[in-house]
Amino acid sequence: MNFELWLFTIKKLAQNMEVAKLIYDGLDPEAQKELQKEYKAYIGEPDEPQIVQTAGRDSLGDFAPAFAHFNDDVLFGENWNNPDIDLKTRSIITVVALIAQGITDSSLKYHISNAKEHGVTQKEIAAVITHTAFYAGWPKAWAAFRIAQEVYEKS
Repeated sequence: MNFELWLFTIKKLAQNMEVAKLIYDGLDPEAQKELQKEYKAYIGEPDEPQIVQTAGRDSLGDFAPAFAHFNDDVLFGENWNNPDIDLKTRSIITVVALIAQGITDSSLKYHISNAKEHGVTQKEIAAVITHTAFYAGWPKAWAAFRIAQEVYEKS
C-alpha cells in the first residue's frame, strides 16, 4: 500500500469515527448501553467486568502459594468470570451458600458488599435472606441481616 492511500484511509476512518461518536452521543443512555453490549459481543469481550482477585497472593502467597493460586486464579478467576451465570446471580448464590453454612464473618460481609456492587438492591438482599432463613435456619438469617444492614446502610 502506498503512503498516500494509507493516509487517505486513515483520514476517512477518523471522519467516520467522529460521525459515529456524534450519533452515539445523541442516543438515550439505554440505547448506548445496548450498543456497548452488542459491540462487546462483536469483539468477543465479556459483557461484565472481569473479577480480578489478589487476596490469596497478598495474604498467603509466600506461605501457601498453591492455595493462593486456587483462590485468585481458579475460584475468583475462572469461576467468578464464567459467563454462564451473571455476576448478580453468582453473588446471590454465594451469599446464600455462606448463610446456609453459618458463616457470618468478614467473608459474608465481603460477599454481601460484592452483591451490592453487582446490583443486588437492599430489597432483594432482604428477600434473599428471608427466603434462605426458611431453609438454612432463622438464627443464621438474623446474623446475616445484621451484616447486610451494616453494608446497605453505609451508603
